[in-house]
Amino acid sequence: MFLEQILARTRLDLTERQRLLPLERLRERAAAQPPARDFVAALQPEPGARGLRLIAEIKRASPSKGALAPDLDPVVLARTYEAAGAAAISVLTEPHFFLGAPEHLSAVKAAVGLPVLRKDFIVDEYQVYEARAWGADALLLICAALREEELRRLLTLTRQLGMEALVEVHSAAEAQMAVAAGARVIGVNSRDLVTFSMNPFLIRELRQLIPADRILVAESGIHTEADARRLRRYDVQAMLVGESLVKAGDVRGQISRLLRGANQAVQVKICGLRHSEALRAALESGADLLGLMFYPQSKRYLAPQQARQVLSASGYLALAEQGQAVPDLVGVFVNEESQRINELAAELGLHFVQLHGSETPEFCARIERPVIKAVPIRDQEARAEALRYAPVTWRVLLDTPSSGYGGSGQVHDWKLARSIAAELPVLLAGGLTPANVAEAIATVQPWGVDVSSGVESNGEKDPQKVRSFIEAVRQSSEQLPNLQVIGH
Repeated sequence: MFLEQILARTRLDLTERQRLLPLERLRERAAAQPPARDFVAALQPEPGARGLRLIAEIKRASPSKGALAPDLDPVVLARTYEAAGAAAISVLTEPHFFLGAPEHLSAVKAAVGLPVLRKDFIVDEYQVYEARAWGADALLLICAALREEELRRLLTLTRQLGMEALVEVHSAAEAQMAVAAGARVIGVNSRDLVTFSMNPFLIRELRQLIPADRILVAESGIHTEADARRLRRYDVQAMLVGESLVKAGDVRGQISRLLRGANQAVQVKICGLRHSEALRAALESGADLLGLMFYPQSKRYLAPQQARQVLSASGYLALAEQGQAVPDLVGVFVNEESQRINELAAELGLHFVQLHGSETPEFCARIERPVIKAVPIRDQEARAEALRYAPVTWRVLLDTPSSGYGGSGQVHDWKLARSIAAELPVLLAGGLTPANVAEAIATVQPWGVDVSSGVESNGEKDPQKVRSFIEAVRQSSEQLPNLQVIGH
């Protein structure tokens, strides 16, 4: 197994370095370093903004992919990263599997003004002193390589030397271990360090285990604007990216695309899907969320068994089983019992629950999945109503009032919606179509948009309208200022 091989070689190399440079002399070198740069502050949003930061990595190779960019110049690349908007730089120092070196870290630290992270397999206090002696401002601690008491000891020493640690997890147990140890910066690595297989939704599964006061970093498998947009969906504070940067012919352009996806691109939810053809069109067009209606009085109602059939026939389930980054599933309910909602969410694998009835904030808190709560935009009271739900929901959906429950197909006061969107990450619904969604986004600047009847013909989803709607959203997102909104 890769991890065991790397750790065995790491310990062998460590023994030799300890022989060549005794710990006391290493401590002296560490103490002689200027104070470390603030890694935590670099990953936190600026005042008044909530943005996703980039930790850009200097990475020549990996065990799973082999040589990536074996001849890259660490200093030239680091300066490019800094100029393109990275918040911190990660430097591999492991020489055998990643072609890293301590000299890379020291040279990068001298060349840029950003915090620099030592990326390695750290299992001993000697390596913590090494990191500081080489100029590191932060270092990586991997839960899979450490026992809990070892993690605590190394984390304590790291902070005593003025550095901070990125504590990496790969499972629920490791996430709980990191939180219990007091980790301030927790990285969820979507790549299994034993098999090197990818789980693009691991961060979604672990998100609720990590307190809001910790900085959450997404690691591995971040290549496209869509990948970064998905991280924005899970309220991540930072992303660590290596492979897609070092292999990019245009590094600045790749960073720009990732930051646009993470901080600016508007999420798209296609709601009321009933047939596999329309769901497949939403999949192929790059929808972010797929809404399934479980309100029996709705004309778009899907019985649970029908939902499974539609998901299977569309290819959604097969793609998910293959580890593809498919859209999230949202179950829409109206005044349903909380126990029934939780049962259906577990049975059907729903990722989010949308409530469109008279559910109270207390009711929302009983739902085991993150909640989207619909709030009608009637008058100025809508702002107070949205803020009332914000503490117990994942997102608030702003919709047009109707005589019943669900969408009306009519637009509402977008200026009022804008005043709410300035305070909360909202989903905008109500009368959106391929023709007006660009104007709606420019006016409201929402976190996401939700459409149902606006992409229908004769009461059924129209695959061409679905494609046109998503294309219009993507084009309009590029015209927006950098919203830098990830959650609340």
